[in-house]
Amino acid sequence: MEPLPHTFVCNISFRGRLRLTGKDRVRFLNAQATNDVKNLPAGSGCYAAFTNAKGKMRSDAVILNRGDSLIVDLEPGYDVRIATDLEKFIIADDVQLENISATWKAYTLIGMEAPKVLTNGHFCSEPPGNSFEMNPLVSADFLRGFLFRSRRARCDSFDLWVEQSHDNLLQIRLAEAIKQTGGAFLDASALEILRVEAGIPRFGVDMDDSAFPQEAGIEAIAISYTKGCYVGQEVIARIKSMGHVNRTLVRLRLPEQAKQGNPLFLNHKETGKVGSAVSSPTYGRIGLAIVRREASAPGTVLTLPNGSATVVSEFIPVMNILR
Repeated sequence: MEPLPHTFVCNISFRGRLRLTGKDRVRFLNAQATNDVKNLPAGSGCYAAFTNAKGKMRSDAVILNRGDSLIVDLEPGYDVRIATDLEKFIIADDVQLENISATWKAYTLIGMEAPKVLTNGHFCSEPPGNSFEMNPLVSADFLRGFLFRSRRARCDSFDLWVEQSHDNLLQIRLAEAIKQTGGAFLDASALEILRVEAGIPRFGVDMDDSAFPQEAGIEAIAISYTKGCYVGQEVIARIKSMGHVNRTLVRLRLPEQAKQGNPLFLNHKETGKVGSAVSSPTYGRIGLAIVRREASAPGTVLTLPNGSATVVSEFIPVMNILR
């Protein structure tokens, strides 16, 4: 398998996007999400989860405060689901909810040269330094367009958003800028490889409606334990007071035939299912899964229907394993 280029762009316009406006938007969304939306300064954002009354996940999301609005970035298809859920809670609130998935386009720029691409391509004078921090696109060609530092790989990643009418121009400008660094446009499969290498779970693949946020390994970045009440808050706080959950996210080294959804067994008892499963040019066949805690220690061998998987603390390059 050919190695990935050190810097590349991927079209992520397939993701879901919602916009909230109205004077009650911050208070309203803060009462729905697990992280602290109320204290987000304009131009910043956070990662969060939406949970039900039992503390189980409905979705994860990136929430961005643009000053005059809040943007919610979601996995594909979950824009409709979360919009429907949120609308049920809008009663006397001054909140307007708009699905902008079709009217805005988005690209993610990933790699060692990503900051250089942004400045050389005149997308911004200086790339944002903090996670989910935003900058407007400086070119007048992209009125209202913006970028933010995202969380899609171990290396630098930045998401660029523009209105649909500016989509073609952005693609041209990105292609010109990335070509100067030897980079390229790639499809979403490259993005998936880097995500799994970084151990970042994806909702609908590695975590779903059956998972608490703590089981998915996102507690540290998605949950505020000091904010006010939100849907599911009592259960999530109770889990913290207990000290642990019964399942946890693990990294797996997999056999070549392993696929998403394959059951994982420990001592002949099912302990979880393979979530993400990718073939990495650096690490070979690897994946993620939520398994029971007794199956989560590094070195644990889990049985698959056809082969076995090993829990690892980190992915080691294939060449290092063969030495």
